[in-house]
Amino acid sequence: MERIKPNYYDRFTCIADKCPFPCCQEWKIAVDNETNRKWKKKYPPQEVKVQRKNLSAYTTKKDGGRVIRLDEEHKCPFLSENRLCRLVSAYGDSVLSETCTVFPREVHRFETHEEEVLMPCCPAVIDLWAKEENVVFPEVPENGRNLRTMIREKMMEMFRNKEQSIEETLLESFYILLELYQAEQEDTLSEERIENYFSREAVKELKTAILAIDLPFLDTMDECNELLQDLAVNYQKEGLYQDYLTQILPLAEQLSETYDADEMEQKGQEFAKQWEKYRKLLAVFMENELFSDLLMPDGDLESMVIQMQWIAMEYTMIRHSLFLKWMQDGCRDLAYETLRDYLVLITRMTGYEEDDIYEYLENSFDELVWEWGYLSLIVGK
Repeated sequence: MERIKPNYYDRFTCIADKCPFPCCQEWKIAVDNETNRKWKKKYPPQEVKVQRKNLSAYTTKKDGGRVIRLDEEHKCPFLSENRLCRLVSAYGDSVLSETCTVFPREVHRFETHEEEVLMPCCPAVIDLWAKEENVVFPEVPENGRNLRTMIREKMMEMFRNKEQSIEETLLESFYILLELYQAEQEDTLSEERIENYFSREAVKELKTAILAIDLPFLDTMDECNELLQDLAVNYQKEGLYQDYLTQILPLAEQLSETYDADEMEQKGQEFAKQWEKYRKLLAVFMENELFSDLLMPDGDLESMVIQMQWIAMEYTMIRHSLFLKWMQDGCRDLAYETLRDYLVLITRMTGYEEDDIYEYLENSFDELVWEWGYLSLIVGK
């Protein structure tokens, strides 16, 4: 079966002890059954502080699977002080679970082909994108092409438009996706209809209509502020990601109470200039998210709509987190390292399985499928 992957995929390497945001802490590290059976026969290295009868004794069952039980500091018990894995040092790479071996790689298996991707919840992946001059995502093999892959390709192509913001592209692409979803429900979806909706003339007309709509910045800020606090609730309860969340959540809570509207409008305009500096990197991020998450192997057009909502929410939470962090830091230049760290943070916090995404959206919103107006509220202009 043919495997396809982006052109930068093979250039990824783990930076191990140099990683600013290790995957060995504050992270659900899954242990597959085969690895757990092996671990029952292996003893922990002597350097591990708490000695147990075997490696399996360091795991626990959670959410229907088995994971490594983190220590009091929410770190993997096998993580050394110099951020290296004690298991690898003692037994070699073969001792690791599948999750530890493949992260941040991911493979999606379709009937006709397999798609390899790198997940942005690893800072080394973001660094790779930042250095790559020309990121190219592969085309689906001819025998795997269908209406859904066609839609995904055209949506990815929209984010390569350097003449408009990510926000504008999100608003346009989600509107088109909703229209195509409606056409599928009416059994009128066709290749011709897809071509028509993504045609230059149709997109230009849509762009003009969207630009004419008033999307107040403060309304967007207020909604994103509430969404971020809601997303962070469980992580706060578990004491996870506190080094990052404590830098932004107090300000989020303050803004939920009161702020000077004129002052906040001005700060929003200033931050937009900082945000625009990273447009190229953010466009790659969005294209990668569409390639990796928009189209699930068993998904239909409704699932594409749901995934697009999640991607849009993820993007707006990254942006709002950085807006808060930027204000907290005195409205100075937004450093690349800050952008990278909060991009990793939010993608880890939103790294839900598909079933969990559905559950979150059903519990948090009146309707599973959003109206375009709600997405426009959180995305803004």
